[in-house]
Amino acid sequence: MGSIFSRILSGFAASFLAVFAAHADQFDPRLDDLFAELRTGDKDAAALATERIFAIWSDSQSDTVDVLYARAELSANLGEFDIAGALLDHAIGLSPSFAQGYMLRGIVRLSAADREGAFEDFSRAVELEPRHFEARIALAELVLGNGEKREAFDMLQKALELNPHHERARDRARSLRRELEGQGI
Repeated sequence: MGSIFSRILSGFAASFLAVFAAHADQFDPRLDDLFAELRTGDKDAAALATERIFAIWSDSQSDTVDVLYARAELSANLGEFDIAGALLDHAIGLSPSFAQGYMLRGIVRLSAADREGAFEDFSRAVELEPRHFEARIALAELVLGNGEKREAFDMLQKALELNPHHERARDRARSLRRELEGQGI
């Protein structure tokens, strides 16, 4: 379990465990253009688009929830996962449509070996924001941990449709494709 959490946390840390200042949430109309840029731009443009997407996703539209989320991020960065989880429970209670809150709580739950809770949170993040490629990648890692290679591959493919520049997802999908080739992908 520790190795799955380590891979997921290390992959996500650079993406969204930093506090961003933003002005909208997952319903922001700017996201459509950013996702188009992400799909069609080069690697540098994709990195900038990804940063801007996470900045938008990290804004709950509530000052109170934003403070709770920022403190939860800081607590998670410091390894204080119990505190981060409690803060995120409260933030999500106040803003149940805050997809990024579910995403971070999923990571925190993984730290406590709560795979089921993490799966629920990542799934909820995708339900609220179907373009949340990081949540899709996290779900892929969880189902892969259960030995469900085909389902993990399909989830990674969907994540790569949204963000074709995600190197870790691309490498994992290639590896799974090689493993599944004899099984009729």
